[in-house]
This record gives sequence, structure tokens and C-alpha cells, in this order.
Amino acid sequence: MPRDRPDSNRPESMHLHPADARAYWMASKIPSDQFLLYCFDTGPDDLDAEVVRLLERSARIDVLRRHVTDAPLGLDYPRWTSANPRTDAVIVHRTPRTWPDCLDAISSSFEHQVDPRGSVWHLHLYPNITDSPGEPGSTVVAVLQLSHAAADGALASKTARDLFGTHRLAPVPERTSRSTGTELASEVRAAAVLPLHTALMVRGGLRVRRDALALGRATDSGSIPPPARSRVLTALDVAPTGRTSVRTIVLAKSDLHAEGTTVTAFALTAISIALQAFLDTPADLAAEVTLARRTRGPARNNFGNVGVGLFPAEPDIRTRMLLISNDLAARRVRASHPLAEAARASQDEVEVHVPAFLAEWGVAQFDPTAIPPTVTGNTVVSSVTRGAADLMLCGGPVRFTAGFPALSPAMSLTHGVHGIGNTVTIGITSNSAAVPDPDRYEALLRDALDQVRTALT
Repeated sequence: MPRDRPDSNRPESMHLHPADARAYWMASKIPSDQFLLYCFDTGPDDLDAEVVRLLERSARIDVLRRHVTDAPLGLDYPRWTSANPRTDAVIVHRTPRTWPDCLDAISSSFEHQVDPRGSVWHLHLYPNITDSPGEPGSTVVAVLQLSHAAADGALASKTARDLFGTHRLAPVPERTSRSTGTELASEVRAAAVLPLHTALMVRGGLRVRRDALALGRATDSGSIPPPARSRVLTALDVAPTGRTSVRTIVLAKSDLHAEGTTVTAFALTAISIALQAFLDTPADLAAEVTLARRTRGPARNNFGNVGVGLFPAEPDIRTRMLLISNDLAARRVRASHPLAEAARASQDEVEVHVPAFLAEWGVAQFDPTAIPPTVTGNTVVSSVTRGAADLMLCGGPVRFTAGFPALSPAMSLTHGVHGIGNTVTIGITSNSAAVPDPDRYEALLRDALDQVRTALT
């Protein structure tokens, strides 16, 4: 659904929204940095001068010029505060590499997550890549590493567009610093209004129950699609305890399009076929698909994952794609239904009144080693369109873009479907605990894409 992004002209210091604070706290338990890859043709401009330009642009981009400041006593939510661009935010890896070597270097960087208290981002530049997908010629690969607390997928893509674009950016607002005394006074106020927030939380809980019951009644009556059912664990649903790898499949957008379907449904169908071969004909499978949701005030994370069936038991590819498309459509209808929106809004209202120390304590109780009995999906598929192919680096145009959704304690294979201009890239992130041979899985997915294309022509 269309969303309005939060106003970029924000106050110089403001509290993290509870959703963003959860992402900040949870990152210490489950690494969640986003890695946005952009591949550019090698241009005529000097790389060192380009680094200076990128740092200058970053100082004008709201997401990149802020960092997290913890509340001194922990009674209030952390704050977004302004920060001058750090010169070490841009890292140039000058060693010439092949494309597989570059992907290995990117996967290795997953082990080094950003600390949002210092900087929410790093930019990794890999010049002199000799055999990137596409036309012959060397390329420069840029990978924007971004804390998930700072942005969801849509906002991260907008941030990258501002960084690599040539459009004019608004001047930086004048900074105002907050003294330690001001911060402590904010903490005292948070403690003083704690009884009021507790009362509002309790009252909001009644509204949450009311809206949940209304949503349940509508579901029971059939006027709104039911939620996705859970699936049993597979060999993919294990902790990523081994080596993590990334692979990419770069295609023309026309290769993933057919009348009556979408790129996302096409990709889901191919992933279904590849997983069926990889897991040796499983009885049932689903994917967690990321859906954008309506922006919640200043929140930077506005999305949810829904389970979408992959129907491996259906032998006919056209019929399977129709089943997948219909299931995805039903999840979208439910997510955007006014009763579902009301239920989320009431839940959000309660979360706003949860004391910060209690919310942080709740995150601390999460056990990443616990094995769930079932899962919403056996893999993740995140699909984002990143706009026109009008981005530049060192004077060279962008070829393609890719993304690699993070792994989790119960999922060691994820997929990103990212388009820019007339290309779409399927990014594969896997761990050897579930996928010991990532090249084999990539080959299975390439073959599955060909099967779907053939079935639809």
C-alpha cells in the first residue's frame, strides 16, 4: 500500500519510536543490519573525490546524520541525535576482486554490525570488480550497511537513492545540542508521568481486546481472509551456526514478468520449485513475505511479515503460481482491512505508553536459542522496487541492485527480490548449517526460474 514517509525535517533530538527501539535493542541478540548492494559501471571520476562527495551528501540525509543516544538512567527511550559525518563511515576495499570474491567479502562483513550509538551506517566500496553480471567491463560495487533501527527496507532504499543520486538535497538544519542536565530532566519527567502512562496502557489494553475481538468475529464470518497458518520446521529452519554466503541472480525485468502476475509472485513460484528440489519434495512450505504498512508517526520501521503458501504439492506451474498469487493477495487484503488496521493502531497506542525500561526488559527476555515448534514461513522473501536506474557513482551509471535479508535463529535461507530500472536481482543469503552448497541452491533456483518462464510462454 502507498505510504507517506516520516518528515525528514525532524527535531534535532527526538525519542526512538517503540518499534525502532525494539529493533535497536534486539540487534544485540539477532544481527539485523541491512546490506544494500548497488553495482555501477566504472566511471571517469576520481574515487577519493567521490568519497568526499558522498560524505558531504550523507550530512544532508536525515537517516545518515543521526545516531542513537541512550537515556542516562534508562527510564526514557533512547533518542535520535544529530552527528557530523564520520570519515571512517566510508570504507574503500581497494584490492581488485572477481565477482565471487566480492560476494565473499560482503558476506564476511555481516559479522561486523554497526553500533548505532556511534554511526547507524557504513558504506563499503569495492572498485575494480572484473566480472560483475551484465555487460563486459569493470565495475564499482557499493554496499550500504544500515542499522535496521534507522530504517526499514523502503526507507533504506530512499536513503541510498539520496546518497547515490545527483538531485539537490536540502541544507542541513542548524544543530541544537542537549545538555546532560536536559537529558536528566527528561528522565525525571518520564518517571513523573509513569503512573499516567501505566493508566493509559491499561485503558489501551481494553481497546486492544475490543479490536481483536472485532477482527476475530469478521474472520469467523468470512468477511476477512483468515491469518496464515503455521508450518512445520524443515531442514532450513535451523540456527545459522556455520558459514554465511550470498549469491545473486541478475535478470532483465521482462524475464520475471508475465501477463496476470507480478515479479513477486513469479519469484515466489520459482523459489517454491527450487525449495521442493532442495528439500526432496516436502509436503508443505510457506514463505514469510514482507509487506509495507502505513507509517506510524515518526516510526522508521513500518512493515510486517506474513506467511504465504508455496504449494509444493501442486505439479502444474501455472496453477501453483495462481495459488501463490491468491494467497499473497489474501494476506494483503487482511493486512489492509480497516479492522486489521484498527487492531494494529490500538496495539501501537499501547506500546507508546509502555515504559522504556519495561520494553527493554521484555526484549532482554528473548531467548535466541529457543527452537519454535512451528514457523510462519520456511524462508523469507523481501521484494522492494528501488526506482529508476538514474543513480551514479564516480560518473558511472548503476547496473543493478541487490539485497540480502538477515538470517534468524530459526531460518538459514532468505531471499531478496530487488529491482532498479529494467533489472531485477534475486539475492540469496544462506548459511552452511542449512545450505552446505550455496552454488547448488543457486543453480536450482536458476533452473526453477527457467521452468516458470517456459510454463508461462
